[in-house]
Amino acid sequence: MKRLDKYLQSKYPEYSRTDLQKIIAEGKVLLNGKVLPKNFQVTEDIELEILQMPVKTESFLEPENIPLNIVFEDEHLTVINKPRNMVMHPGNGISKGTLAAALLWHFKNSLSKINGPLRPGILHRLDKDTPGLLVVAKTDFAHRELSRQLEERTLERTYIAVIWGILRDREGKIEAAIERDPKNRLKMAVQANGKMAITNYKTLETFGIASLVEFKLETGRTHQIRVHARYLGNPVVGDPLYEGREECIKKIDPIYQPMAEELLKIAPAQLLQSCKMKFEHPESKEIMDFEISPEEQFDNALHLLRRNAGTHCNVPRQLFAPPQIFANPEDIEQPPEETEKWPTKKRLTRAERYAATKAKRALKKAVRRGQVQALASTSDPLP
Repeated sequence: MKRLDKYLQSKYPEYSRTDLQKIIAEGKVLLNGKVLPKNFQVTEDIELEILQMPVKTESFLEPENIPLNIVFEDEHLTVINKPRNMVMHPGNGISKGTLAAALLWHFKNSLSKINGPLRPGILHRLDKDTPGLLVVAKTDFAHRELSRQLEERTLERTYIAVIWGILRDREGKIEAAIERDPKNRLKMAVQANGKMAITNYKTLETFGIASLVEFKLETGRTHQIRVHARYLGNPVVGDPLYEGREECIKKIDPIYQPMAEELLKIAPAQLLQSCKMKFEHPESKEIMDFEISPEEQFDNALHLLRRNAGTHCNVPRQLFAPPQIFANPEDIEQPPEETEKWPTKKRLTRAERYAATKAKRALKKAVRRGQVQALASTSDPLP
């Protein structure tokens, strides 16, 4: 049995799973007249009714002569070292200067068309301000094979980042679901109802106020490393979206704040880079292994930290407490209803206990002298 969207992709490999999920969401895939969800389990003997196959939109993307740093190329794929400040493909009002336009210029029609004309050959993405390695498919076959490796987590992607503070555990695994932040649609957040995201990390070097950390992705959610680093309480240095800039300065020892400010001047945005990539070649089955050096800004930041940062300065391991985990209202545990409290015995003060003892002694004296009646008739009753 297969999920509906995966089943359709196996039957119609010329379409991307995203395109097939769109027609499922639009109610165009039926079984006995009933609309099916994308996670419906399909068996081979089921006859599906498809009202309309995905329609490929025409591309208005113009090729642009933008230099590319090509690390490797053959007739099946190419590995690119994407520079900082380059958007992957058109969207959100951006139409010029994209990697997609540069790919069209350099490789013409020799790119996979599975993800549509606006994303030629693109399998996975890097944020605009995250430089580093990514693989681009030239053929549809290579695209499908590399996508399978991504899904099965055999295509290894390794990043390095400079984060604020020092991680409590030098290495470990972060398993925290990620979804769009309901309070800020530009951000992602750890949420109980999000998609599971898994990041492995290992501290490579510590500098007192910051650490050099290696991150390995098992999943590929939007902003995954940046969100998970902030979730641990150690944002990526320079990250403008996840509190990695001025918000961190005031939490650092005043002696080291000038150096932290200088570090932020070096970091144009998050100090995060895709530095290693390993996968099986879709045609030859050879293991392809690539590694690049840190970019100039990243290298300058490391040089500053190694030259000036004390390894034992007074900085909290976590600069921030983990943020609120958003969830569906139904998932939030409601506070227990108030119950009637048992009455508690009032505790007397020392003065009250002394007065009571004094009254008891006076009463005993009066009894011994036979003066109880006289005491009872006074205007001041005994306490």
